Amino acid sequence: MPLSRLGFCVGVGLLICLPSRVASQQSPPQQPPSQPMFRSTTALVEVDLIVHDRRGEFVPGLKAEDLQLFEDGRSQKIEQFYMVTHERGGQLFPQTGDSLVAPEDRARRIFVVLFDEAHMDHEGLQRAKVGAEQFVRDNIGPGDFGGVFHNNQMHNSRLTTSRAELIGAIQAVEHGFENRQALLSTFREFPRVPGEIDALRIADGSLEVVSRITAEVCKDDPFNCQLNGGANQVENLIQQKAKLYVRQARILTFNTLQNLRYVVNRLSRIPGRKTVVFLSEGFFVEESRQDLITIAAEAARAGTVIYNIDSRGLVGSPSATPDVIRPEAGRSTAWDTGEDGPLILASATGGLRFRNIDDMSRAFNLVVRDTSTYYVIGYQPDNPAMDGTFRKIEVKPVPSGLRVRSRQGYRAVALPPMEPIRGGGT
Repeated sequence: MPLSRLGFCVGVGLLICLPSRVASQQSPPQQPPSQPMFRSTTALVEVDLIVHDRRGEFVPGLKAEDLQLFEDGRSQKIEQFYMVTHERGGQLFPQTGDSLVAPEDRARRIFVVLFDEAHMDHEGLQRAKVGAEQFVRDNIGPGDFGGVFHNNQMHNSRLTTSRAELIGAIQAVEHGFENRQALLSTFREFPRVPGEIDALRIADGSLEVVSRITAEVCKDDPFNCQLNGGANQVENLIQQKAKLYVRQARILTFNTLQNLRYVVNRLSRIPGRKTVVFLSEGFFVEESRQDLITIAAEAARAGTVIYNIDSRGLVGSPSATPDVIRPEAGRSTAWDTGEDGPLILASATGGLRFRNIDDMSRAFNLVVRDTSTYYVIGYQPDNPAMDGTFRKIEVKPVPSGLRVRSRQGYRAVALPPMEPIRGGGT
């Protein structure tokens, strides 16, 4: 089935299908009138933020007046403010000042683990699967929803509260037929190509780059230069190698961007914070930066935070722990300039990028820690027009010595109607 027609559902047993109209459910129980209710709306812009002190510890107990909010440099009025903290066992305690609040849409966590198989080598994929499975066993508690996106689709086309279903989905992830590391490995072979940027310039017709690289490789390795027919033939080989790589890398990147768009779009229908754990070693990004910025801006608008885990382990140095398949040294990134893509997604949405970590369980635990306690501020922009433009967001702490991390902005687009998650699972 084409990706654009796939949906995914929320819940177990009684499903809520997101792409179409949500199935009717029984009304949720009424909250006590003494407890103020905060609810996401399509008009309100919400910003999740992490506030740390000089020691890197989360700072609790802040109030709205402790923060200044700016959109495109103009001060905005904070109309909604509370803190969400998740304790082990699955209970949430949203707070605003000293008053307990009960925002229905914050009373659960949502994690989507997105495997970018085309941009992970076999060892890295296996390492990531082990870490993801342990993450589910240790951290998916009562009320948490999860999903596993692999092979260009959401497993079972839904989110679920079932650990067994999530573990089964992770175990079903298979290595891509073609991956970026295999494509990049040809750059190390004669005639060597310095990197992706040079390959792109060659594919775009730069004869100057071809001549420069040919002169360098024939100077460094005259034997192989003559063996391959001399400088003219080496130039042809370099052009063929560069064009083949760029053509294949473009296809892999296009598929990755489509998958990201799909997940971000579907999650935009769910109110509250959503966490996407993007498992990728990086991808060919030189021609897709604006697309990435747009995807990140739309994710930020809908409250989706993207974290990237690089499954390569320790890069460019001996691995500190044995690989789950076999012990081996980390790989060099001399030919690899694709780390910009995951970094753009993470930084623009208020997430983090984790690399040089062999133990994927530790990387997942860092994601959980970062997503389990945070503040939420909401405001209605001075400029209410949803005109598709990018709006820059900046949150500044009033007390000195504090550091705030939040999304960098959002795309001013109307959100689809919010559909709260209801349902159960085991």
